[in-house]
Amino acid sequence: MSAEFALFGVLLAPVLQALFVLALPKPPGLRDVLHIGFALATAICAGRLVNAVANGETARIALAQPLPNVDLAFVVEPLGALVAATIAGLGFLHAVHSAGLVRAMQEKSPARLLAFMALAIGATMAVAFSANLFTLFVAYQALILAVFPLVAHRGDEEARRASRTFLATLLTASMGLFLPAMIWTYAIAGALDFRPGGVLDGRVDTLTANILLVLFVLGIAMAATPPLHRWLPDSSRAPDAALVTIQGLAILPAGGIGLIKVAAFVFGPALETARIAAYGLIGLVGVGMCAAALIALSRKDLRERLAYSCMAQSMAVVIGALVALPVGLFAAALQIVALACSATTLTMAIGTTAAITGRRTVADYAGLGRVMPWTFAGFALASASMIGMPPFSGAWAKLWLITAAAGAGLVWAAVLVGVAAVLTFAHLAPLAANTLAGKAPTDAFKRPDGASILLAAPVILSAAATLWLLVLANRLSLFLAPIWSGPQ
Repeated sequence: MSAEFALFGVLLAPVLQALFVLALPKPPGLRDVLHIGFALATAICAGRLVNAVANGETARIALAQPLPNVDLAFVVEPLGALVAATIAGLGFLHAVHSAGLVRAMQEKSPARLLAFMALAIGATMAVAFSANLFTLFVAYQALILAVFPLVAHRGDEEARRASRTFLATLLTASMGLFLPAMIWTYAIAGALDFRPGGVLDGRVDTLTANILLVLFVLGIAMAATPPLHRWLPDSSRAPDAALVTIQGLAILPAGGIGLIKVAAFVFGPALETARIAAYGLIGLVGVGMCAAALIALSRKDLRERLAYSCMAQSMAVVIGALVALPVGLFAAALQIVALACSATTLTMAIGTTAAITGRRTVADYAGLGRVMPWTFAGFALASASMIGMPPFSGAWAKLWLITAAAGAGLVWAAVLVGVAAVLTFAHLAPLAANTLAGKAPTDAFKRPDGASILLAAPVILSAAATLWLLVLANRLSLFLAPIWSGPQ
């Protein structure tokens, strides 16, 4: 399989997945086979692209040229390949899990739900492989429109309110902040292509650089940067299967990818010119990260608690991107991977628990690990990674992030990252421990047969993925080096 064919595959397979699921909703068995099969195809193509980057191969697909020197194009590069492979691999596990979950939860319009989840994954792949700011902007809009029906899926007043908040926040930020920043960048540089070293380096004055950085960071509201973060906790009322997509596989990873691309490929060394804005945003995000982790402690509904916890983890990506030293960019990339692994595992575990036991609150989780050992083993491992406990993925991401902040002279930012980790421990560690150590409930299951393998296996396999950065961290630093140093 050529790299170009694999790039076509990773972009088109989710779209075909959605079309076939909608066209063939019955029998459910055929629908589920198509749903899982296309997700596997996406994962295979994404894996091929990682191998292509490792072997020095490249591929570029240009679909149109709407402006001089501006293509609607996709390109294979290390960051996109890494994140795409992570999301596609986890997406395959989620496809298996969601096939079982929509049945267990008796979701209405399951084909529509599965189809828009697939489209969201496809749009995230487009974000990951975007070759320039214009393509990133188009893919960003496609992702917003793909996820909006997931938030609104239940159709009740709460879902409609959440979907309005989601759509208004993300579209307003992208159209009102990101779009003007992109146009301004084009006016300065005459091009929008992502390039190691940054298209703005040597072309922008201090005032312009600071304003542009604020516009870009706030315009990419998918990263949940304050004050444009309300969409995330509001979207926690989406169906459980959709929450995996929103928090673990699509929206938050896409926001992180966008910010890293802007920091590394648009600003580059010019980020030093925007130091005032960068430091101000780091302070805002650092305080917001601690506040989100503290708010999570007060939330009794597990979906809301996890939404705020994921928000705090996403803000860590923003800090890494803004520190922007090679170690900062590396930390941000690792944090995206760690967040995807842990958030996907936790949201799948919460969905499985709700489907089998009907329990959603912190108090109701006591002892459930004794009757659902596999699901809550995965829950505990993912919680440890989210907290940042060695040897899990989250530990290495946070270690590099603290190192990057301290290395840049921002000791206060490193302290904020540490405080957020402690607060994350406070809202996840006792919960996970209580599920395993508490007294087993005698009436836990709504269904006498408990969780099926479709619901339990993806959780534990996804949790196992939280260990892989321990083995591959050094290789990943070499793999991602072209982000900040250009092709070797």
